[in-house]
Amino acid sequence: MQRPCPLFVLVLITIALSSCSFNKMAVSTSSGLLYSASEEAFATSNFDVLRSGLPGNLILMEGLLSEVPEDQNILVTLTKGYAGLAFAVNETDMLNEEWGELKSETGKSQALFNYTRALNFGLRYLKLHNIELSDLLSKMNEPQGIAHLLEKKLSSDKKDLDLVLFTAQSLAAIINLQKDNISLVAQLPVAKSMFDWVCMKDPAINYGMCDIFYGAYEAGRPKMLGGNPDKGKEIFMRAIENHPHNWLIRTSYVQYYLIPQNDKEGFQIQLEFLKDREADFNSFHVYTADPTVKENSWSREPHMRFYQTLSLKRYELMNKYQKQFF
Repeated sequence: MQRPCPLFVLVLITIALSSCSFNKMAVSTSSGLLYSASEEAFATSNFDVLRSGLPGNLILMEGLLSEVPEDQNILVTLTKGYAGLAFAVNETDMLNEEWGELKSETGKSQALFNYTRALNFGLRYLKLHNIELSDLLSKMNEPQGIAHLLEKKLSSDKKDLDLVLFTAQSLAAIINLQKDNISLVAQLPVAKSMFDWVCMKDPAINYGMCDIFYGAYEAGRPKMLGGNPDKGKEIFMRAIENHPHNWLIRTSYVQYYLIPQNDKEGFQIQLEFLKDREADFNSFHVYTADPTVKENSWSREPHMRFYQTLSLKRYELMNKYQKQFF
C-alpha cells in the first residue's frame, strides 16, 4: 500500500486547523453583535412569529457555542432566549391547558425543559467567573451572602445583570412549577437573592421585570408561608404607574393577585383596559388606509413590543376562561 505523502498530510492538517481557528475567530468576533441583535426579539409584535422563530434561532446559537464553548455573549443570549421561550410560549400554553381543564401538561413539561436549559447555560456563565451552584446554595441563608459573592465576582454591566436576572427567573420558575418538591422549594432564597442583587443595581431593568417578580412573590404565597398579598398588590399597582406601556404587568397582576383573591371587579377593570389596547394594537399594526389611525404613546417604545404582544395573548386566555375564575 502506498504511504500518503507527508507534505499532503501536513497540508490537510493545516487546512483543518486553520478552518477550526477561523470558525472560532469568526464566532468570537461576532458574538457581541449577536448578543446586541438578540435584543430585537423584544421588538416583535406577532406572537406566532415569536413561537415559530425563536426555537430555530436558539438551536443556531447552540451551534455557534459549540465552536467557542466559553463565549460569554452567546451564553447570556441562550440563557435569556430559553427563559423567554419558556415564559412566553410554554407558560402561555400551560395556562391554556390549566384554565381550559385540558387533559394535557405539555406546556408545563416544555416550560420545565426550557427553563432548565436556561438555568444550565446561566450556571455555565457563572462558572467562568468562579461561581458554582454549590457556592450559591451554601450562602443562601447568610445575610447578603449571595449578594456579596455576586458583587465580588461580577460587574454591574448589562450583560452580567441580564445573566443573573434570567438565571434567577429560570430557577424561580422551575421551583414554582414544582411546588410539591420540598427540597427544591428550599432553594427559592437563592433565586430571591439573585433578583435582589440585580434589582438593587437596576430597579427598572427590562421595564418592570423586578416588580413582576416581587409582586408575584408576595401575592403568590399564602400568609402562613410568609406571603403578603396586600403588599403584592401595592407592588403591582406602583409598577403599572411607573411602566404604563408594559401591559404584561397588568396581566401578571390579574394572574397572581386578582384571580386568586377572587376580585372580580378589579379583574373586569383590567380586562377592559386590555380590550381597548388590543384594538389600538391591531389598528396600529394592520394597514387599513384609515387616516384616523395615529401613533400612540405606547407605540413609541419598540422594545416594549414583546411585553405588549405577550400580555395581549394572555388577555385572550383570561377573557376566554373568565367564567371559570369567579
